[in-house]
Amino acid sequence: MHIKKTTLIFLLTVCSSTLLLATAQGAPSADEGILTLALGSFAAGLLLTFTPCVLPMVPILSSIIVGQGKDISKTKAFYLSAAYVLGTAVTYTIMGAIAGATGEQLQAYFQNVWAIGAISLIFVAMALSMFGLYQIQLPSFIQSRLNAGSQGIKGGSGGMVFLLGMISALILGACVSPILISFLGIAISKADPVLGGVTMFFMALGMGVPLLLLGLGAGHLLPKAGEWMDKVKYTFGVLLLATAIYIFNELDLLPPLLLWGILFIVVSIYLGALSTLSQNVSGWYKLLKGLGVVILIWGMLLLIGAAYGQQDILKPLPKPTLQNSAVISEENYVPFTLINTLDDLDTKKEQAVKEGKFLVIYFYKDTCPVCRKLKATTFQDMKVRDALKRDYLAVRVNITDSSNIESQALQQEYNVFGSPAFVFFDKKGKELRAEMFYGYQGPEEFYDTLDMIVNG
Repeated sequence: MHIKKTTLIFLLTVCSSTLLLATAQGAPSADEGILTLALGSFAAGLLLTFTPCVLPMVPILSSIIVGQGKDISKTKAFYLSAAYVLGTAVTYTIMGAIAGATGEQLQAYFQNVWAIGAISLIFVAMALSMFGLYQIQLPSFIQSRLNAGSQGIKGGSGGMVFLLGMISALILGACVSPILISFLGIAISKADPVLGGVTMFFMALGMGVPLLLLGLGAGHLLPKAGEWMDKVKYTFGVLLLATAIYIFNELDLLPPLLLWGILFIVVSIYLGALSTLSQNVSGWYKLLKGLGVVILIWGMLLLIGAAYGQQDILKPLPKPTLQNSAVISEENYVPFTLINTLDDLDTKKEQAVKEGKFLVIYFYKDTCPVCRKLKATTFQDMKVRDALKRDYLAVRVNITDSSNIESQALQQEYNVFGSPAFVFFDKKGKELRAEMFYGYQGPEEFYDTLDMIVNG
């Protein structure tokens, strides 16, 4: 039974990719070398394996496999992994097709409180089930039709896992990165939905390789039953809660460190941080208690950091310097000046030429986590800010609202496909196309970029 299902998953994957390739060969974009693009996209997906695009999916899929308990087998674990990966690949294909047709990413429409809040609640519900509070199951009459003896989303139904993969990809997937833009940008610039679909489909398969390997080894690596199995389930329950917090923090409704601090403190209590040690306890119990005490202290530091408005889980306490005493507010987004229209930009261009300065445009979104990281780190660095004030006229464009015609016109004028993006102009007002880049740069790297443009 399981072998047939696994074979079906692979046949669906191969057929889908073959269909996409066959369609693309008749499209105008075939000159770009569709097979080369597909292979390159797959390789790019492998490069994105250990990024925020993929890492949150690991505990999600792991919890599904672990939730199968003692009934898990190597074949079934791999089948569930393949179903999950194929679900993400289908979503990515749709996202790529829409991006190619409209120049926008489908994912952007799901970066809102309702979608992110809903998926966060789903992961919290899954986590609580890992702790044994209840069992998530489909109605029995549906279970019997889908997979006799299955245990719903906790391990049996490939259809439900496939659906969860599709939903997860909408919230977690397709990070706007230089790697993604370099491939998807071809489809967007050519307005080719087929090319966009092929790019994202194969990139999703590349990103899914570690998930498939996880399923391939789960049948041997995970304990089958007993107390150890329960502890493994609890561990993945914690990881699911961490994933829910990671997703929910994208909404920026609460201080980022608040929920992390609460989770750390609760975990420390379960590890025995506040329990009394008896004389007969084993060394492992003492080790766990010591670890629990460390996590407890760190959780308290995170709560203190949340009160100060800090955002870095590894650096929860503010530095006692004026430079890092506060995060730059939206009203004091120094040294970037907000512009809204092409006319505003023309005015700034003329001003930059008159003052003999370079011009830099920063495209950002309120919902972009990388943009918030830039705001909290790179843009607070005094060296960077001084360089921008001295050598540049720096402006910013908010492209959060995809229905805003004026901001979209600015975005389309310079072929900006996502955020964060930086576009540069020389002292004569000529665009420096080769210097445009996407993604995050730390203070030192960004300063070096600014300096190289000025002295290059």
